[in-house]
Amino acid sequence: MKMIKNLFISAIIVLFSTIFITSCHPFKGNQEIPAYLHVDTFLLTTNYSIEGAASHKITDVAVYIDNDYQGYYELPATIPILERGEHKLTLYPGIKLNGNSSTRTINPFYQPYIIENYMFEEKVVDTVTPSTRYYPTDNSNIHLDLWMEDFERQISFETPAYSDTTITRTDRDTPDVWKDNDGNSHYSGYVWIEDTLTFMITSPKLYGLPDQGNSIFLELDYKCTGLFKVGLFAKIASEEMIDLIYVNPSEKWNKIYVNLGPNITNTSVDNPEYFRVFISGTTEKNTEAEYYFDNIKVVYRD
Repeated sequence: MKMIKNLFISAIIVLFSTIFITSCHPFKGNQEIPAYLHVDTFLLTTNYSIEGAASHKITDVAVYIDNDYQGYYELPATIPILERGEHKLTLYPGIKLNGNSSTRTINPFYQPYIIENYMFEEKVVDTVTPSTRYYPTDNSNIHLDLWMEDFERQISFETPAYSDTTITRTDRDTPDVWKDNDGNSHYSGYVWIEDTLTFMITSPKLYGLPDQGNSIFLELDYKCTGLFKVGLFAKIASEEMIDLIYVNPSEKWNKIYVNLGPNITNTSVDNPEYFRVFISGTTEKNTEAEYYFDNIKVVYRD
């Protein structure tokens, strides 16, 4: 009886295995050969007088065809597309929020790149170089005018009394200053500390920031040999410090998008009078660190 039972179970397994293999055979049925879309990088263009420098760190792309979501990809990417003929192609620029690979998202302040009649051809790998701009500030509720610091004019940072040093402006011919895409040198902010010293710099008082989950980003370019912290002061009864993120040293110029929105929303129940952004750092005994900063701005949407 036991032998008959085992033979029956074996027969059932063979039967279901045969059905499964037949139904999942990759070469049966209506198979499609994709077209391929290659995206290497995004370009950013700005109106410098009101939007600042065209500095960005767009690391990803979100792909839509005829307004249907196709996927989110790290750049550079070669993307298979199961469409033929002409379709609307929309590419959204994506970033790593707070510099974290686990919080990749579409940047809500950058416009998508759209081609209304894009031709997809089977097996063809077509390269697209998308470009983007900030949404226009006059009709999209985007604000870039609250606070911007590029060190080309008088420095707007303030230094509290307990900071051991302050931020200064470099000369344009300093080797480590920020350079634009054309290789032109710009003034940058510079801080140097050593041997257990601390620096802290703060933005002017920022009034009128929206709450209730609005998108609010701090954009910051940096190059440094030491760790630094970014946070907020919220003026309620007194100024309360809110630590946001620590930023690791970078030998090359890097950019980070810091998400201020959730903390401003959480604090808004106490009706803060204003906020101030702060940047701070410290050194251990017998060590030193230097920091370069540039293209700092607060961007938000009502």
